Amino acid sequence: MKKLFFVYVILLSKIFYCQNSAINLEQTFPEKYDGYTVKNDQGQAIFKQEYKYLDSVNIYGFNYSSQDDLKIRGFLIEPKLKGKYPVIIFNRGGNKEIGAVTIPTLTNFLSKIAAKGFIVIGSQLRGSGRSEGKDEFGGKDIGDVMKLFEIVDHQSNADSKRIGMLGVSRGSMTNFLVLKETDRVSASISIGGIADLNQKDRPEMYQLYKELIPSFEQNPKKELEKRSSLLSIPLIKNKHLKNFIIHGANDERVNVENAFLLFDKLKSNNFSTKLLIYEDANHGINNNTDNLIDQIIYYFKNYL
Repeated sequence: MKKLFFVYVILLSKIFYCQNSAINLEQTFPEKYDGYTVKNDQGQAIFKQEYKYLDSVNIYGFNYSSQDDLKIRGFLIEPKLKGKYPVIIFNRGGNKEIGAVTIPTLTNFLSKIAAKGFIVIGSQLRGSGRSEGKDEFGGKDIGDVMKLFEIVDHQSNADSKRIGMLGVSRGSMTNFLVLKETDRVSASISIGGIADLNQKDRPEMYQLYKELIPSFEQNPKKELEKRSSLLSIPLIKNKHLKNFIIHGANDERVNVENAFLLFDKLKSNNFSTKLLIYEDANHGINNNTDNLIDQIIYYFKNYL
């Protein structure tokens, strides 16, 4: 009986190890890139004062398998201090290589959030960089994000019961499409998001839809409705979800009216929702980055 129990424990250990080793975390060292460090009096490279927070986090890249067995590239940032941390899933913007998460995105934006006590994880999505497949702009790429929940479940320092999502531009659409699939997200922030892909003031987007969205030319109305943030809101699984809509009034890509449409739809469906408009900001809210990061941290500290 003791021998049988010992074998059982070994088997369980192997299963757990295999599940964790399915993602091989490859550490990224910002200090190896130009501009992050200076030499101290002893000639050692140390982070510049404005990058001191990077001393408190680890940054990783990893590969993982999609729901249809493609190799997808992901990234993870965690606090170095041992503990159990809430998780933020970051949903990138753009399409294909445009908007892919870069070293500056990891170091200058997401690491500042992680350093305040969060694990930040995200996917480059299919068809980008080191990921296989083709971007479907709200199609099978949603499954690439859904697989991140499984990875979170096997991170020993992740509190898998406290998960938030942060989506920028196209990532806002990703937020709402994921929220139809799972009730595990407690709080969601959408920045510069499109309420509906049928953007009459951006006719050039239709060429992109033709290129990326399967069956778009056969049934454009159906395919755009499948990807509509507005139409997704009544179908959100977690009815207690907290929402934060952020937009720049001078957004040159996504008209600020989209923020009001999302806010009104969320409120009319009885979701707790906050709206923040930066009056002098563009699509990237580039002139208010520090305040934006503070707003993100404060919101997730309160609701995760």
